[in-house]
Amino acid sequence: MDTNLREELYVLQDEFATIDLFTRGNNGQKQLLVEVLIKKIENIKIKIYQERGHNMPHIHIDYGGDQNHTASYSIHTGERIDGSLNKKYDKSVKDWIGNNREKILQIWSEIQSGDQKKYEETIASIK
Repeated sequence: MDTNLREELYVLQDEFATIDLFTRGNNGQKQLLVEVLIKKIENIKIKIYQERGHNMPHIHIDYGGDQNHTASYSIHTGERIDGSLNKKYDKSVKDWIGNNREKILQIWSEIQSGDQKKYEETIASIK
C-alpha cells in the first residue's frame, strides 16, 4: 500500500475514533470513559480504560459469557485490586502480567495519553 495512503487512512481512523469517543454512550449520552480491549482469547478479555484521575496502572479482566468487569489487577505488582473472579485464577493472571509488564505499562501510558496509533501497535505485539 502507498505510504501516503496508509498515513491518510491512519488520520481517518483517528478521526473516526475521536467521533466514536464523544458520541458513544447510553441513550445518546456522551461517554467520557474509553475502553480498550488488549487481548481476547476464548472467554478471557483483558482491558484497560482511559480513566482520568486513576494514577495506579491496572488492567480489568472479564472471564466467561456475559460477565462484565470481573476483576482488576495492578500492573506493577500483578496483585488483585478488586473483583469477583475466582481466586484460583490469580496466579495465572499475575504470571501473565509479569511476563508482559513492560508492554502493558507502555500500553497503559499510551492509552492515558490518547495516543491511539501507538497503543494499537503495542497491543499487536502482546503475547
